[in-house]
Amino acid sequence: MIYLVFFFSVISAVAMGYLAAAVSYNIVIILALAVTAGLIAFFSPRGSLVLLICSMLLSPELGMGAVAGGRSAVLRYDDILVVIMFFSWLARSAIIKDKPFVTDTPVQTPILIYISICVLSTALGVLRGDVRFETASFYVLKYVEYFLIYFMTVNIVDSKEEVKKYLKYGLWVAIIVTFYAYYYYANAGPGARAGAPFEAPIGKPSESEPASLGGYYLIIFGLLLSLLAELPDRRFFLILGLFSFMFPAFLVTYSRASYMGFVAMTLAFFAILRKRRLLVLVFMGIAISGVSMDLFERAKNRITMTYEGELATQKLSIIGRDINLEESAFQRYISLRTVLTEKLPKHPVLGWGVTGVGLGDNHYALVLGETGLAGFFVFLWMLYRIYRAALSVYKTHDDPWVRGLAFGLVLALIGLLTQCVGVNTFIIVRIMEPFWFLTALVMALYKDMPNTAKTNPADQP
Repeated sequence: MIYLVFFFSVISAVAMGYLAAAVSYNIVIILALAVTAGLIAFFSPRGSLVLLICSMLLSPELGMGAVAGGRSAVLRYDDILVVIMFFSWLARSAIIKDKPFVTDTPVQTPILIYISICVLSTALGVLRGDVRFETASFYVLKYVEYFLIYFMTVNIVDSKEEVKKYLKYGLWVAIIVTFYAYYYYANAGPGARAGAPFEAPIGKPSESEPASLGGYYLIIFGLLLSLLAELPDRRFFLILGLFSFMFPAFLVTYSRASYMGFVAMTLAFFAILRKRRLLVLVFMGIAISGVSMDLFERAKNRITMTYEGELATQKLSIIGRDINLEESAFQRYISLRTVLTEKLPKHPVLGWGVTGVGLGDNHYALVLGETGLAGFFVFLWMLYRIYRAALSVYKTHDDPWVRGLAFGLVLALIGLLTQCVGVNTFIIVRIMEPFWFLTALVMALYKDMPNTAKTNPADQP
């Protein structure tokens, strides 16, 4: 190992010295950071996961301009970091054979099939002329990136202690993100909605994507709610304090789909869990009551403007009843109707390919349109496998924080599936990177369970 360190250090020093005289210092700095990240990933894979946790929400974006179908091509620094980490991990696995190259988990088969369907449907779309090769390839690679995070993490993490450590780092990042959300909301100007770090500049609130932050908070709140029910009393008020601190930041996203996800998640929590339901309900009520009435009024107005008021000008008839919708909500309905009545009948099995149906802010319509019925059912199968495995971990383990982590993933999944009605949730970087990382942590716990618990989760106490 020491010879490898020496070899890489010499090569890197020579290369940096040559480039310093040949190109600009900015390029040298970026390459130096890339080499450093690669070396950390090679020699300390667990340390590289800490870098990844911090970069998921705290990474700047590099805009690459608008592309077809209403999408924008956005490259983030953590995209580069993930690729560097993945290839460094591959190199380490090939050179230092200290563990199996691929860890068997319940989710890997549907993931690989889903990726294959995305590639195949997109290739057919390119051949038909329905999608542009450059644009579609960029987004297919973005989809694959989320799964790379999953495969890399589940192969690196070995123990419950590591999972607990990464969970703590993730909560610290959530606290930083919340501070920034309050800062941005207070300083962005009129009409501002809270956004994630580096998403939009101060003074340009129209460029932010509040639904991204809302989806991220659905993951965090799923964990916090579950931990409230599982952790000992001395930790209960700490988790409650975190919830009280973050909930107003979630409200000022004014993301209606995220509100729907939170309601669905909360109902699932009280319907499924039996522990501390009354206690959690009382203290959650106290925590939420601390939010100012003005803030609640603004959130309420954001919800009611969907179907009443001067902006609700689009008329829609459902089951013989006429309702009004404002433009953005109506467009989500139109996107689903267009896919079901126009797009899907033409290519029902494999769809039109990635980017083939544009971007309609309804993820179910997006999956159906891009990958057809085959991709849609594999997508649901993949998420069902996550749900079953997380439930198995929850029912099998005795450690309160492990149970809280596992059931938190179940709640987060319920919230995100509800948010999908109005947001393309499962292709948004700031939601999917934490989600797949969390899934990998739960699967790392799942792979160490007895086989009887894996096959019969319903039989566990």
